[in-house]
Amino acid sequence: MTPEEKARQKIDRWFRDAGWQVVNRDDYEPNCTAVAIREGLLKGNLEADYFLFINGKAVGVLEAKSEAKDAASGKVCEQAVLYAKSVPSRYQAYQRPLPFLFTSNGRELYFCDFRNPDACFKPITDIPTPYDLVKQLGISDYFAGLPVLCKEGLRDCQYEAVTELEKTFRSGQKRALMVMATGAGKTFTACLAAYRMLSCTPMRRILFLVDRNNLGRQAEEGFGTFRLTENGEAFNAIFTVNRLRSASIPSDSNVVISTIQRLFSFLKGDDIEDNDDDDGDEPAEEVVLPPNPNLPHDYFDMIIIDECHRSIYGNWRRVLEYFDTARLVGLTATPIPQTKAFFNYNIIVNYTLERSILDNINVECRVYRIKTKVTESGGTILEGEKVREETRYTGEVKTIHNKETRNYTNKELNRNIVNPAQIKLILSTYRDVVYKELFNDPPREANFDYLPKTLIFALNEAHATNIVQIAKEVFGRTDDRFVQKITYSAGDSNGLIRQFRNDKDFRIAVTCTLVATGTDIKPLEVVMFMRDVESLSLYIQMKGRGVRTIDDEKLRDVTPNAFSKDCFYLVDAAGVTDHYKTVRVANEGPTTKTVTLKELLERISHGYLPDEYLRRLAATLSRIYHKADNSQRDEFARLAHVGMKELASSIYDAFENNALPPFVSTDEPNDERKGLVVPLANHADARRHLLILAAGFVNTLMPGEDTLIYKGFSIEEAKSTTEAFEEFCKEHSDEIEALRIIYNNEGEPITYSMLKDLENKLKMANNQFTSKRLWNSYAIVNPNRVRRSTTKEESEALTNIIQLVRFAFRQIERLDSVVTTSKQYFNLWLGQNQREITDKQREVVRHIVDYIAFNGACTVRDIREEDASYAAQMIHAFGGSMQKADEALQSLYKFVVLRKAA
Repeated sequence: MTPEEKARQKIDRWFRDAGWQVVNRDDYEPNCTAVAIREGLLKGNLEADYFLFINGKAVGVLEAKSEAKDAASGKVCEQAVLYAKSVPSRYQAYQRPLPFLFTSNGRELYFCDFRNPDACFKPITDIPTPYDLVKQLGISDYFAGLPVLCKEGLRDCQYEAVTELEKTFRSGQKRALMVMATGAGKTFTACLAAYRMLSCTPMRRILFLVDRNNLGRQAEEGFGTFRLTENGEAFNAIFTVNRLRSASIPSDSNVVISTIQRLFSFLKGDDIEDNDDDDGDEPAEEVVLPPNPNLPHDYFDMIIIDECHRSIYGNWRRVLEYFDTARLVGLTATPIPQTKAFFNYNIIVNYTLERSILDNINVECRVYRIKTKVTESGGTILEGEKVREETRYTGEVKTIHNKETRNYTNKELNRNIVNPAQIKLILSTYRDVVYKELFNDPPREANFDYLPKTLIFALNEAHATNIVQIAKEVFGRTDDRFVQKITYSAGDSNGLIRQFRNDKDFRIAVTCTLVATGTDIKPLEVVMFMRDVESLSLYIQMKGRGVRTIDDEKLRDVTPNAFSKDCFYLVDAAGVTDHYKTVRVANEGPTTKTVTLKELLERISHGYLPDEYLRRLAATLSRIYHKADNSQRDEFARLAHVGMKELASSIYDAFENNALPPFVSTDEPNDERKGLVVPLANHADARRHLLILAAGFVNTLMPGEDTLIYKGFSIEEAKSTTEAFEEFCKEHSDEIEALRIIYNNEGEPITYSMLKDLENKLKMANNQFTSKRLWNSYAIVNPNRVRRSTTKEESEALTNIIQLVRFAFRQIERLDSVVTTSKQYFNLWLGQNQREITDKQREVVRHIVDYIAFNGACTVRDIREEDASYAAQMIHAFGGSMQKADEALQSLYKFVVLRKAA
């Protein structure tokens, strides 16, 4: 390398460190913000050593010399000035001559602001950042000063997301959607985007909008641990990050974290407490902003909306629309059509779960199905059977004997009917199979103190409570740590999530939807559905709690008997995987508040009787009549002096016969209308009884009964996977080297590199084509012909791919790991070659058997790359002949891996 090349190598690094992209002239691309072009072409065939462009416009030059030369000499400086005056007219420039001139020899750096008539070259310590020069030029373009994003330390999807976000903002668009799989690092990406905007653009305030307050705390921690900054300091040490937790925002806040509910309360001037009480669903009617909101409409420069598939529409939309100057960035793993429309279909990155599994960011899922008779078909409560009945409206609980035999559907289960036997059967089945059928490859020590971290989704709060109580019984626990609820009623949900993530003694968490989105629990290995889910996006979010990868040591910190997390198990005890899910349609416009039945009855009793109220009353009476039993109907008739069915019929008849004058207001007599509702208006006890019946009852069987119908992995899913694998092997048997060799079945050696190539191609083709997944799928389809692995070495052997392909091609009858039988076949090989092999040869070959059984065929040259001295011993043992040593290794490979005589 010449002295000048050495100097340029340093200068290149200085430019990159300052946020410039350094490229050769032929590699220039105008979509990059800040570029230093090597050997930039000027007028008269002059070439600037470095020709600087910001947003496609020339801004300066740097003249480079070798370290031995004086970079501040008059001749060097004159050369830089000449270049500044020689910009061809075909290039755009911020001004002519160019304003910024540099000279350097790789040790010293000089700068001249050529806009000043008296300018001279002065020493400086660093190349200015693009933002420094943009500020000096007074360029109004918001994004002109953004430095080139360095890929180091970033996942490809994060680099793509931030790069494309900046491109889309530069193009003038104000809304952008990032679709990134759960676990891909959405919060980290948001931190990176926010850091660059606050550091290198005029942006000063960013709102980070979260779905729930506990996710706000998680985001606050994310900003505190983000250190991909210029000096390595934490984000919150450079910029002020505040979670909205009171009725004031510090004036120096750069990032404000809040839910949309809390932000709305702040705009109204309401008191705000730091709790989760304001978490909730969309309000019943469109929110109305106060005349003078607490923040100006241009307060935020950018709003990042996490889990943006949820509360950004309908009745909340006015809150976002109020900040009409802010740029909006959406983050989600599960966009619905309305989400895409809200962001003008500007999807700047689409990083799917499948891609994230290929990139080893997430792990795949295996489905284990548990079916019980009651879960599938419902059951029967016999006449006289003892039940515990809770009146929902009053909370009264009493033990009764069922008055008449009635059937209940599986849809009523854990809503109106609680069958403890059904819950116990599911949990007992899970207990019995968790180590025998789920975590058995390789077998994990069956220690229930370290049950794989399990998250159970319950239908509602009461169901969650029942699951916790019965789980204690099933797993023989009397403490309050092993299994706990993480629900809104459970107290400090954020603390509970942290404990579940980190504590060894907290093994089962039961939730409804609180842990359904965004929550990061990497050691989680089992997600159990004890409730069905109709919404596709909610199902993906819930299922996604299990996908995150974790280092082996960190996993063992909380689950000491674990090996590694190669997949997670979805235990389906509710049929959630058996049907298609619906794509939720968000309500883009405001919705109208619907009065409750209690409000309806109160207004009717005061004479407010429009048509829609009477029709709704009649429909409610009809519905409750058909749900009620005879004693409940009789009690209503006693209190109202008329039956529910008769009262509903009289209202319908009045409309059908046009017997009602129009309702104008309560100031009119409205006698005909009042006459219809006298039984309810005049009898408060009847109205109360109707409210009790409408709210319903929860009947808990004592103890109930249930029967197991099926337990096991999905045969259909396994069959589909193996069939697709076999089709792939057949289709590519000519073009992929390892497949070609196995297909021809001639015993040609298959090396480590061939197997890795096949492994990568399989993963690229289908994320289910991993050795473990395929092996397990074949074990489900052909249980009698597949031997499951008993050690980690067996399950992770690269040669398992050979066995799988041979099994797919029907070349072998049984599927078992080569590692299992390697010692046995080595001894057989020795027996076959006993007349030809010496003791020395036997000894050196013995040490290579495990390698061949695990990694495939090898030669002495392959061994030499790993251990030159051992390769020398092999050659020496075979009389100094590398050829004979290789022949022995090939013979051993055929015998141990292919089980063929040489």
